[in-house]
This record gives sequence, C-alpha cells and structure tokens, in this order.
Amino acid sequence: MNVADEFKNASLCYPDKKSLIFGARSYTYAEMQRMIERTAMYLSRMGAGGGDRIAIYMPNRPEWIIVYYAIARIGAIAVCVPAAYKKQEMTDVVRDSRASVIFTSESLCSQLPSADTVPLVRATVVVERDDTLQALLRGVCPPGGQLPRTKTSGDDTAAILYTGGTTGTPKGAMLTHRNLLYSAQNVAYHERMLPSDTGICFLPLNHVFAQCHIMHTFFSGCGTLVLFPGFDMDGILEAVSTHAVTRLYAVPTVFIRFLNSPETAKQLKSLRYVFSGGTSMPAEIVRRWVDSFGIPIHEAYGMTETASIVTFNHLFRHKIGSIGVPAGIIELKVVDGDDNEMPQGEQGEIIIRGPNIMKGYFEQPEETAHVMRNGWLHSGDVGVFDEEGYLYIVDRIKDIVITGGENVFPKEVEDLLHRHPAVNECGVVGLPHQEYGEAVTAFVTIKPGMHVDEKTLILFCKERMAAYKVPKAIRFVADLPKTPQGKILRRELRKG
Repeated sequence: MNVADEFKNASLCYPDKKSLIFGARSYTYAEMQRMIERTAMYLSRMGAGGGDRIAIYMPNRPEWIIVYYAIARIGAIAVCVPAAYKKQEMTDVVRDSRASVIFTSESLCSQLPSADTVPLVRATVVVERDDTLQALLRGVCPPGGQLPRTKTSGDDTAAILYTGGTTGTPKGAMLTHRNLLYSAQNVAYHERMLPSDTGICFLPLNHVFAQCHIMHTFFSGCGTLVLFPGFDMDGILEAVSTHAVTRLYAVPTVFIRFLNSPETAKQLKSLRYVFSGGTSMPAEIVRRWVDSFGIPIHEAYGMTETASIVTFNHLFRHKIGSIGVPAGIIELKVVDGDDNEMPQGEQGEIIIRGPNIMKGYFEQPEETAHVMRNGWLHSGDVGVFDEEGYLYIVDRIKDIVITGGENVFPKEVEDLLHRHPAVNECGVVGLPHQEYGEAVTAFVTIKPGMHVDEKTLILFCKERMAAYKVPKAIRFVADLPKTPQGKILRRELRKG
C-alpha cells in the first residue's frame, strides 16, 4: 500500500487526461507519472530511501506535487514545511523532523538554515537551479535503469505535517499511507467527485486541507486540478471561466471576498460544488452565498491529525450551521472530562476513532499519549449532537487562534513580541473578525520610560514570522488580567 499508487492508477486509466494546470502549462496523468518516476530515481541516486525524511519547502508549484509523490514512491517520508515560514521557523521544523534532504525553490533561498544549524541535512535541492532534476522532468535526460518496486505497508508514515495539536506547541503529525488513501476515497465518495470534475487549489499544499482534502482526492478521483501559488482573485475568476471549473475549495475569508464583489456571480456560473474548510463558517455567510449563487457552501470537520474530514454536511441533507455527521466508518463521541459519553444535546469534547487517525506525533510519545487515549483521538474541541445526529462545534478547549483558515499559536507570537526592547508583557488572543473569522490581536504593556507604536510592533513581527501569524492589531494596556498564580487570563482579553 503506497499513496503514490493513486497517481499511478489514474495514469493507467486516464493517461491523456489533464491532471494538473499551472499557469499556461498543463500536464497529463501519463506525463506527471513519468516525472514522478524520474524524480524517484533521482532521489534514489542521492542515496535517499525507505524511512528517510525529506523536507519540501516550496510554494505551490508542480514540482511540489511531483517531489511529494516521488518521496512516497521510494518509501521515504515527506516533511511538509509551510512556505510562509521564515528562517528560524523553518530551521526548527527541519531539526525536529531530522530531515536529511531539503527541496526548495529560488524565492525561499534566503530563508534556508545554515549548514551548521542543521547538521543532518546532507543535500539541499533548489528545483529551478538543479540542472539534472530539470532535465529529468523535461525528459531530456533519460533516468537510466528501472526503479525497483518499493514495499510499504499501510501503517508506514508517508508524510509529516506540522500542527499545534491540542497544546499549542508545533508537532509533526505522522500520517500513514492508509490514512491518506482512506481519506481521499472518503472525501471523493461523500462529495460525489467525478473524473470530469475540475477544481482549483490556491491553499498551501503543506496544509491538511489542500494536501489531503483537495490534492489527494482529485488525483485519486482522476479529476483535473488547477494550481495557484496563492490566492489571486482575478486569476481564480479567469481560471473558473477558462477551464470550466466545477469545484471551489476555500476558507471563509475567500467566500466573504467573493460576496463583497457581487459581479463575481456571473464569473462563477460553472461551479456546481463549493466547500469551506480551515475554520468554522458563519451560518449567515452560507445563507448569503445561497441567495447569491444558488448553491450551498458545504462544510466538514477535520484536523491535521485526522488527515482531513471526520464529518461531512451531506449533499442530500445539508444543515446550515452544522459540520455534518460522521463520514464513512469514522466514529465520533462527545464526552465529559472522564471520557463518559454525553447524552444527545449536551456539550462535551469531541473524540474520534477510525482509519484516518494519525500514527502519532513524530518522536513525541508523551504528546501522542496525551491526545490518543483509550484508542480515541481527543480533539480538544467542544461539540454537541442534535436529535438527527448532526454535529455542531460550540467552542475550542485550546487557545489556538484560527485566522483565515490558518492556525496561530499565541505563545509563539508572545515570545516574539517579548523580544522587542519596549515590550514588558503581552497576551495574544483571537478576536472576532468579519473576514478572517478571528484576528490575531496582541494586548501589550510597555516598559516604564519606553515608547513604541502599533505600526512599529506589527512591522517587527512581519520581518520575523509568517504573515498570517502577525497581529492584525496591537492594543496597549496598563496591565494584563491574571490569575493569582500570574497566568494571563485569555478569556478576559477575548472580551476586548
């Protein structure tokens, strides 16, 4: 069992069908499969093999996908590093994962760690600069020889995706070949995907939404994927029209932007299915979308640790405001603090069991044991089932801020702000925001005799961390609310 087989099987069934479109370039399934095989041979010649961890640190581009499947093909493990990460963040992930090879692109070279900080890395490949790799991809240079069949089991790790889990500290969630293959088939079934479907992906491929819910599902279902480096509203509208796109996947922020531009309704007429993920979608936005576009925005519940969907708000029984019912053979319960199942209508923590659940956090047995208790993954989210078995998210136990579909860990932002010489104390929370769902907001006290303004602190953060983590607002206060033990009371900060 190997996740790379999903692409190989699609190339056998639809060799001449377009698998991927990127800008003016398109790739058939057969063409992409040849590129994957050649890249796998390239990796093998580098000495990479089963169990090796290989970091992919690139924005969305065809090579991201090709390298990802080539890594799986040789039985290695793809470490998916967000392209938004700056040097220190990227270095931390490479160290934690013990990656031996890094694949990156020209635009990110300035953020690469120095060799002395990542001694286990034996090779760094800049895809645009590597003549051998480019020659193999173009078919100019024959791969030479035949790559032997790699034996992988369903329980072998295929990819490591970094997440905050339930504690806020980034950890590498190990997703297996079985996790990924099951999830792709589960999504394709519930969404009734067809080979004739064309979808758009502008969300980062390192993220579970884009990688598991979109990429794997489209290639498993033999569809056509239009890939963008990032969100480009004009480009997306043009692509929908040019390629007769049938499926749109986005986060609430994007749907709000489309709704704020009524003329887009004419340009999105080919859409027959839209899906929102990353964070909860306000029910009012769904209602506005239905009024404007005539189709609902479908939602599901999932997390990195579950390789995408856990629940699905069905095509044939869609309930606005709900995240749906358990998808496929996945089991869900809502429990109290002692893991006792709560009666219907009563709130509790959502726990999950099924073939989509991660293997664990990479080399963090204590964290793994904390979230995977008694055979169930404990989500840290509070939910409630209605009388028809539809699940609703009530709140989050954890303090993670979800802004525009991205997870932000308050402590990470606080630690950075504390590095500014004028900052005395700070607390970071997510405050409601009409477009982003939540806006990262920092409450800051200033050291006596010093001065700093909001613009300066925001710029300080922008230069040192991914843009989505940067506070949207800085609020200067005389003091921060705290417990007697000195812990900042985030719930008080959330009151604004």
